[in-house]
Amino acid sequence: MADINLDETKILLRQVWAFMLMGLYGIGAFQERAVILQAEVLPAAESILPDVAKVIFFGLLFVSFLIDIVEMREDKDKAYQFLFLSLIAGGLSAPVSALQYRVITWISGGG
Repeated sequence: MADINLDETKILLRQVWAFMLMGLYGIGAFQERAVILQAEVLPAAESILPDVAKVIFFGLLFVSFLIDIVEMREDKDKAYQFLFLSLIAGGLSAPVSALQYRVITWISGGG
């Protein structure tokens, strides 16, 4: 019974982690869109987006730490793998999403 609960916990935490990472990439693309369009219409959103990205990034690190704790209950050699992955993926989310946004707009003929 404990294995089932542990597996369900790992699945739930990984889903939350993936959702937060997608949110981070989405915010990065939206920030790049605001930079390219230089939208005077959304100055409030432009000023709040970096703060939201920081909150999501630190939430991502917290969730990855929880995943690592659950993983370490099964195997001590899996210590801090998700935390390291979150640092890399979360840290590179803004440049990668900005590059993706530019490529998509270039392909679609928007820029």
